[in-house]
Amino acid sequence: MSASPPASLEAIGLTDARRVEAAAFGDDAVARITRIDRGIASACTAAGEVRMAIPLSADLAVGDFVTIDAAGAMSHRLDRQGAVTRLVGHRRDTVQVVAANVDLILVVRPLDLSLSPARIQSLLTLGFDAGATPVVVLTKADLVEDPGEQVAAIESIAPGVEVLVVSAITGEGIDRLRELVHARTVVFLGESGGGKSTLVNLLVGAEVLATAETRSDGQGRHTTSHRELVALPGGGAIIDTPGVREVVAATTHALVDEGFADIAELAASCRFGDCSHGAEPGCAVVRALGAGELEQARLDAYEAALRDAAWNERRADKAALAAQRKSYRALTKQRRSDAW
Repeated sequence: MSASPPASLEAIGLTDARRVEAAAFGDDAVARITRIDRGIASACTAAGEVRMAIPLSADLAVGDFVTIDAAGAMSHRLDRQGAVTRLVGHRRDTVQVVAANVDLILVVRPLDLSLSPARIQSLLTLGFDAGATPVVVLTKADLVEDPGEQVAAIESIAPGVEVLVVSAITGEGIDRLRELVHARTVVFLGESGGGKSTLVNLLVGAEVLATAETRSDGQGRHTTSHRELVALPGGGAIIDTPGVREVVAATTHALVDEGFADIAELAASCRFGDCSHGAEPGCAVVRALGAGELEQARLDAYEAALRDAAWNERRADKAALAAQRKSYRALTKQRRSDAW
């Protein structure tokens, strides 16, 4: 893997406001985290790249702005202005920050694979939750004759979201992609084999990320095993992430209603407040489906997002209950101790 182009902190997102925030911690130098490997972080500073150990208590992600003391250790993490998160772990009980301080989310889906509206909507939800602008990028346009049907299907589940068709082979859509990423911190999300690393190399103008052929079954091979911030020529940065094969967004009912405002407005007009949008009489959502005013694929994505939100809220309730029980046990133990 070749080195990415040298970049100043300003070129990869450091602003005057960030400098003022960092100055409040004294004379420590400001830096941006560019890579994390097993407890070691790489960071871009005014003096160049440095590597440092990550404190065990640190909540750190690629894209974070931090301060570094004279000994070369991280002293503070600056406030995040949006972060891409997901739920991980066997029981989906841990919120993982995928990337911090992101401006643009590029949801990548290759056109040579079957369309997955629910999956795309899940990735878009990650972008909306982060407060970033999401764009769907359909890659490998050179492998299909007409992507119009796929574009229309995505536009039906994500109204207002730009859908960009690109090909690294023919150059289709690449100029628009360059416009989108300029002077922004960008995250590519999608399965392995979707062409994310190829697009990063194309935009950077160097082989900074490894690529590999897809398998015979169309599934991608994992070529990115870590998260890394790569500087863009002319300003901006890309945070490349490992393939996201299973996504559970850390979302809430309020965020779902915000992202699906059209369906939430319809649901508010249903005859029954607890309408399941199935066989109940007076269902405004079913009526909109029948009239062609709402696509089934968008409703399916909405219901999938609601299931994620409901799971998150149940998880939060269990966590709160566990904390309450732990506090009660500690109090009981203390009382017994005092009694002696």
